[in-house]
Amino acid sequence: DIARTQTVLGFAYLTEIRTRDAKSTFKRAIELDQAAPLPRLGLGLARIREGDLKQGRAEIEIAASLDPNNSLIRSYLGKAYFEEKRDKPARNQLAIAKELDPLDPTPWFYDAIRKQTINRPVEALQDLQKSIDLNDNRAVYRSRMLLDDDLAARSASLGRIYSDLGFQQLALVEGWNSLNTDPGNYSAHRLLADSYAALPRHEIARVSELLQSQLLQPINITPVQPQLAESNMLISSGAGPGALSFNEFNPLFNRNRLALQFSGVAGGNDALGDELAVSGVYDSFSFSAGQFHYEDDGFRENNDQELDIYNVYAQASLTHKTSVQAEFRATDREKGDLPLRFDPDNFSHNFRQEEDSESIRLGMRHSLAPCSDIIATFIYKDTEGNTHESLSVPMLTYDILEDEDHYMVEMQHLFRFDRLNVTSGIGHFSSDRKITVKTSAFTPMAKKDSPRHTNPYVYSHINFPENMTWSVGASADFFEGGIVDRDQFNPKLGLSWNPLAITRLRAAVFRTFRRSLISSQTLEPTQVAGFNQFFDDQEGTESWRYGAAIDQRFSPDLYGGIEFSERDMDIPFETLTLQVERVDWEECIGRAYLYWTPCRWIGTGAEYEYERLERGLEFVGPEEIQALETRKLPLGINFYHPSGFATRLKATHIDQKGVFGDPRFGTTVKDSDQFWVVDASISYHLPRRQGVVTIEAKNLLNEEFKFQDRDPVTPVIYPESLIFVKVTLAL
Repeated sequence: DIARTQTVLGFAYLTEIRTRDAKSTFKRAIELDQAAPLPRLGLGLARIREGDLKQGRAEIEIAASLDPNNSLIRSYLGKAYFEEKRDKPARNQLAIAKELDPLDPTPWFYDAIRKQTINRPVEALQDLQKSIDLNDNRAVYRSRMLLDDDLAARSASLGRIYSDLGFQQLALVEGWNSLNTDPGNYSAHRLLADSYAALPRHEIARVSELLQSQLLQPINITPVQPQLAESNMLISSGAGPGALSFNEFNPLFNRNRLALQFSGVAGGNDALGDELAVSGVYDSFSFSAGQFHYEDDGFRENNDQELDIYNVYAQASLTHKTSVQAEFRATDREKGDLPLRFDPDNFSHNFRQEEDSESIRLGMRHSLAPCSDIIATFIYKDTEGNTHESLSVPMLTYDILEDEDHYMVEMQHLFRFDRLNVTSGIGHFSSDRKITVKTSAFTPMAKKDSPRHTNPYVYSHINFPENMTWSVGASADFFEGGIVDRDQFNPKLGLSWNPLAITRLRAAVFRTFRRSLISSQTLEPTQVAGFNQFFDDQEGTESWRYGAAIDQRFSPDLYGGIEFSERDMDIPFETLTLQVERVDWEECIGRAYLYWTPCRWIGTGAEYEYERLERGLEFVGPEEIQALETRKLPLGINFYHPSGFATRLKATHIDQKGVFGDPRFGTTVKDSDQFWVVDASISYHLPRRQGVVTIEAKNLLNEEFKFQDRDPVTPVIYPESLIFVKVTLAL
C-alpha cells in the first residue's frame, strides 16, 4: 500500500511488456498518492506502448505539472510531442530539460534526433557530441532510467546524422568505441552496418554487423529493408531506391502500430527502381515485409541488370529474457558484364549471368543474466545460377550451371563485467554444390564438392587502465572440401587508447582466413580496434593485417584523423594443369580525413585515400592486375536550410596507375590516368517527417577516364553523366 512500491512494480511490468499489469499498477499508485509524478509518467509510457499516443502524452503532461523541475519527465514529454510531429512544443520541452539538469545527456540526444529530422544536421552533430561528452565520452543509446526501449536512441540514427554531413569516419569511430564498451549493444552494431556502406570492400562487415544487430534488437517498428542484408548489389552508390538505412523516420517510442515506407528512383540509362516495406508492432510481436526492384541498361553494351528481392521477417518476445525471429528471402537477378575496368574496351559483349536464390534464417536471443546473453542463428540458402558466354576466337559457347545448397549455424555468448567484455562463439558451414559445364565443342562436364568449415573464437575487451581498451582474442578455422584443406590458428591483438578525451589512438595486428559464408554474414566480430577483418578475398586466403590510426577532435567544429594498414595475403589458386598452388599478394591502405562545420548551415570535408596492390606474377587474379596504385582526394561541401532544402557538391580527384595483363600469356601493359569527377545533389525534406525528394547527378561534367574499380560491388565512380530522381516516403 505504498505508492512508490507500486510505481517500481509498474516499471518492472513495463520491462516485461506486460502493459495491462503495468497500467493497473500505476493506477493503484496514483490512487495511493495523487501528487506523485512518476506513476503518471509510467502510466503515460504504458498507454503509448499500447498505441494510444494522445492519452499517453496527456498523462506525461500531468506528470510534468506535478513536478515541473524534473528534467527526465520533461525529456519524455518532449519525446511525446516529437512523436506527434509537434516540433515547437518538443523543442521547448527539451530546452527546459537541458536547463533543469545540464549534466543529463538524454535531452541533448533527443534534440539531436529532432534537429536531424528537420534538416539541421550541423546543430544535431553539436548536440550529439554534447550528449556523448556528458555520458563518460560514450555514445548515448538509451535513456537514463531505461523505462522504455527508446528505439531511436538505441538505433543508428547516429549514423544518419553523420551520413547527412558526409562524416562517415566519425560514425565509424563512435561505433567502434561503443562496441568496445558493450559488444551486446545492438544499436552500435547497426551504426557500424550503416557506416560500412560508405567504405569500399566492407560488404562482409556491413551485412554481418546487420545480422548481429537484428539478433540483439528488441521488438521494434523499424522495417527490414529487402536490400539491407543483400551483399554484392552491384548498383552505383546512392543510385538505387532508398539508402541502406530508414533510420531518419524512426520513432522515439515503441508502440503498437503499423508503418509503411516507400522509396523510388528513376534516371538515366533507363534506371528504374522501387522499394516498399510495411512493418508493425503488437505487444510482444513485430513483423516486416517488403519488396525491392531495380533495373538499368548500364553505361555501355551488355552492362544492363535487373534485380528483384522479396523478404518477410517476424520477431516475437517469448519472455523479457528470450526472443525468437525468422526471415525468408528470395532473390532473382539477371545481369551482363558490370565491373568497371581500366581499359574501357575490356568487357565481354556476350557474358550473361542469371541467379535465383531462396533463404530461410532463424534466430534466437536469451539473457542468462543482466551481464550475459546468448545469440544463435541458423541459415539455409538454395542457389541456382547460370553463366553464359560466346567466344569469337575460337567459335565457342559455354554455359556454367551451378546448384548449391548451403547450411550455416552459429552460436555466440556475450559476457560483460565491469572492465571486461568477452565474446565467444562457434560456427559451422556446410555446402553441397554441383557445377556443370556445357560447351559447344565438348561433352558436358560435372563437378561436385562439399566444403565444410568450423570456426571457434573468443574475443575480449579489457579496459585497463581506464583510458585504454585492449582487444585480445583468437580464432581457429578448420576448412576442408574447397579449393584447399586447411586448419589455421588466428591470434588477435588491438589497442584503443584515449590519452585525452579528444584524442583516440588505435593499433592492431591479427590474422584471418577467408572462409565460405552464406550471404556474406557471420556472427564473429568483424573488427579489431577498428580495423576490418573480413574482405571479399578469394576463398581459402590467409592474411595478416597490421594497422595504426589516430582520430582527433580539434574543436567542437573540427575533426580529423589518419589511418594506415598493410595486408599480407597468401592466395590459393589453380594452375593450368589444375594443380593448387599459393602466391603472395600485398596490399597497403591509407586514409586521412578532415571535417569542418564552419557555421550551422554548412558542413565541409576533405579526405585522402591511398591504396597500393602488388600481386605475385604466378597468379594475378581474374581482374589481371599485376600492380595498382590509386590516390583519391574527395572534397565536399554541403548546405542545409531549416526550410528543408539541402544541396551537396563533391569533387573527387583520382590518380591511378598500374600494370595490367596476365604475364603467363605475355599481355603485360602499363598505363595511368588522372582526372576529376564532380557529383552534386539537391534534396527537400517534406514537412512533418513525411519523406525526402532528391535530384542527384553523378559525374556531372561527363568526364571520360580510365579507372580500375577495386570495389565493383558498390561502385562509387560512374564513367558518364548520370542524373536520377529519388523519392522516399514514410507513413
